[in-house]
Amino acid sequence: MKASYYECVFLVDDDEDDQFLLQQVFQQYSPDCTIRLLSNGVELLDALETTCSLPALVMLDLNMPYMSGFEALEAIRKDTRYKSLPIVILTTSDQPVDQQRAIQLGANDFITKPTLLADYSQVVLKLRKEWLVGRCVR
Repeated sequence: MKASYYECVFLVDDDEDDQFLLQQVFQQYSPDCTIRLLSNGVELLDALETTCSLPALVMLDLNMPYMSGFEALEAIRKDTRYKSLPIVILTTSDQPVDQQRAIQLGANDFITKPTLLADYSQVVLKLRKEWLVGRCVR
């Protein structure tokens, strides 16, 4: 039986400009994926508890109010229901210590947000190839 995903990507980022930009790039390069926008780790945990089916991918920023990406990642990985949930950190940080901590806490990948608008398409294409092909259906 084929798994169904409605909101296949949870994008967790408190920056509305980044949310808008990523949503537009996904629309262009991965139109079969529906994006659910969340602003912090608390919203993410609530969304995971109340969703009918898990997302195909969680894109998680690190620096957010109320609950940081690190705190959310740690809470998610402590819950066995989310053991196989793909979580990619997408952040402005390029610090090796942040990347190391994220991987130790169970992130599947760590991507530093591009500084050039055009480079966001490469990020989305990489995410699509690695995590989303065949997993997002409307």
